[in-house]
Amino acid sequence: MPLLILPKWIQCGAFMLAINAGMINVLGLISLLHQSVSHMTGNASLIALSAFAHDFASVGFLILILISYVLGSSFSGFILGNSAFKLGRRYGLPLGLVTVFIILCWWLIADYPRYALLWACAAMGVQNAMVSHYQGAIIRTTHLSGVLTDLGLALGYACRGLKNEPKKIILHLLILFGFILGSLIAAFAHPYLQLQAFLMPAGLSLGLTLAYWFIYFRYSRLQMS
Repeated sequence: MPLLILPKWIQCGAFMLAINAGMINVLGLISLLHQSVSHMTGNASLIALSAFAHDFASVGFLILILISYVLGSSFSGFILGNSAFKLGRRYGLPLGLVTVFIILCWWLIADYPRYALLWACAAMGVQNAMVSHYQGAIIRTTHLSGVLTDLGLALGYACRGLKNEPKKIILHLLILFGFILGSLIAAFAHPYLQLQAFLMPAGLSLGLTLAYWFIYFRYSRLQMS
């Protein structure tokens, strides 16, 4: 199935996942530890800065953050076996894990903020690894570097008069604006909800989990008929 006929519900799913990641990342930044939970490049740089400052406690915590993210990604790899999107794979399982991990983060954040954010990092690893590519389109929903790179490439191609795939551009724009929207929602809600704001991405993840299982079982019935 070419990207040009990518179903609308997949685009909507990527948009909602980006909203989820935007909320989680902002809540990590403005909560107790002011720590990014989805941008591992920055965290890797912070390891070097902390080591230079001889802050080895922070070095150890940041290493645990990277490990948690990698372990989260490994869960998706183990469950799905492939990062290319294919309808019929049980994406509801990793989505369910994202929900559980965010709920664990919310449960621990007040008393054990460092342990809590490790669960949030694992959740982002699971989410980002669920779908990595589709028919040549790189799909990353927890950070924007790749999205902005692809949008920049599309702009360069357009300036040269080369052909672009409109649906690929739309997909990347949806992820970009979804992440920003999720960030705005979290920034607006946090002063009112405080740490209870972590229940927002947990609820969204749960809704996406249930929605996918509905699509999965409907698709399975159609395949059998």
